[in-house]
Amino acid sequence: MNEFKLLEKRFPKIKFLPWENIKSHSFYNPSDKMTSYTTKGVVFGGEVGKVYGMSFVTEDGKFGYGRTGLLILTTKIKTGFFGKKNSILEYNFISFDFFEKQGRNNFLTDVPDKDFNFLKRLNGVHNEYKTILINEENKREDTRLKNLNESKSELINELDKDGNGQVDVVEGNDFNSLLKKHQKSIVEIDRNYVQQFVKISSYLKTKKENIQSIFNSIKDTPNKEVLNEYVEILKDEIHSYNLILLNSLNMIVSLVEDDMITFYEIHEKFDNLNMFDSKHEKDISQKLKNIGDGLKTLMYEIRKVGEEISYSIQDLTYVTEDLNKQLTNQLSEIDSTLKVGNLINTINTYQNYKNNRRLN
Repeated sequence: MNEFKLLEKRFPKIKFLPWENIKSHSFYNPSDKMTSYTTKGVVFGGEVGKVYGMSFVTEDGKFGYGRTGLLILTTKIKTGFFGKKNSILEYNFISFDFFEKQGRNNFLTDVPDKDFNFLKRLNGVHNEYKTILINEENKREDTRLKNLNESKSELINELDKDGNGQVDVVEGNDFNSLLKKHQKSIVEIDRNYVQQFVKISSYLKTKKENIQSIFNSIKDTPNKEVLNEYVEILKDEIHSYNLILLNSLNMIVSLVEDDMITFYEIHEKFDNLNMFDSKHEKDISQKLKNIGDGLKTLMYEIRKVGEEISYSIQDLTYVTEDLNKQLTNQLSEIDSTLKVGNLINTINTYQNYKNNRRLN
């Protein structure tokens, strides 16, 4: 129910005129900026209605009902020159808030009881309408939150299929296990490579922790727009993690298998991305732990870095069938459950999805 309908319902014998329709009535006097005369009184037209934000007036022009308060027209007799008495029309405005607190204040003391009681009834309509609006807003908010929580549950279940509260990324610690298995061989080639691989391991660990932190923050998103945006960033981060993991594993295998061209191709890409210095990822981790209102800015920073990583190492043309077999065999020797083919398919599928998203 709108405000006008509520006024008509509560005052069936009183005719109210919408403010915006006043100028269409024959009594409107465009030459008078302050008032519009009727046969019964003065309508709050012209500048008066604008100043006080009137929405409706009674047909006799005696009372105004607006967004913030009420107007009442009073007539006072004043003595002028030579004792001549004149009728003076005065506008009195009282806000709804002030009416509630003060009631019959100083400038309404002369208002007849009948008129004052009418103002009280108008004020009651305002309170009733305000309650209706609040209830409607509460219903809309309840519906919005219900839909938002359903969307959150759906997306969370998609990202955490086993429901253990941890986002689904590649399980296990295959990179470290493979590194330890070939540590002696790597030392014999170049001791410095061990240190670089340890830094990659630290990078992967920190990135996985950051992915979990982003996943946790999704539960607190305020609306669907932010939810969808953060989920896209999270999926991008998982994609980046998968790319880094696959390249890291192939880097170890290519080194111990004496495929130095592939090794240096990956090494060069990682070096350009400062992958051997996990400081940035650790900074992100620290910010995610101490985040306040700056989550949105941080998310955009994470997205930007993730896109740089994906763009730099997304080319998997070096991954030959022989290299796949070598990696699969190496992983089987450390009892890994990781399926190389599945990981590559996951990466390629998401990359195609991203490309289509850009086109659309």
